Amino acid sequence: MQLESGQLLQRLKPLFQENFEKFGELGAAVSVWQNGKPIIDLYGGFRDAHREKPWTADTLVLVWSATKGIGSACVLHTLQEHKIDISQRVAEFWPEFVQAGKEKVTLAQLLSHQAGLCALDRRVDVLDYDAVIRALEAQEPRWPPGTAHGYHARTFGFLQDELVRRIAGKTLSEYWQENFARPLNL
Repeated sequence: MQLESGQLLQRLKPLFQENFEKFGELGAAVSVWQNGKPIIDLYGGFRDAHREKPWTADTLVLVWSATKGIGSACVLHTLQEHKIDISQRVAEFWPEFVQAGKEKVTLAQLLSHQAGLCALDRRVDVLDYDAVIRALEAQEPRWPPGTAHGYHARTFGFLQDELVRRIAGKTLSEYWQENFARPLNL
């Protein structure tokens, strides 16, 4: 089904509004681009729980899970470039990771959310990268690695970033820019 931008807007706008009216959405935005140009740009609601600050076109938000695929692409590309097998242990590249029963965790287990590190076991300022990494190094897995799966929603990006730093010597952001964004004009 091919829709012109006006038709698409007519179909999406009521659904977007319904999210607020029927489902209690606090604030949201959706932007659709085609051939390098925006064809739909919707935003509405509020950016605070007290519903005092309106959501604007410039409201900044965390994208959380949307970056997991990009981060994983960087990690896998790093492994390929350095001829590292995904079955190798994380500790071969990140020695401090061996603490608290994590000495046998493989790269595959880490990348498939089977490492048992789905949440931090202590309060840490997530804006303090080094503190989060130290906490992950010291943390005991919530289950024996490789025996269960638990979505690493808030730890995965840090784990990916540290692997790229240890193996490639660059931050995840630097690696993405150098190997994907700039070469592909993204």
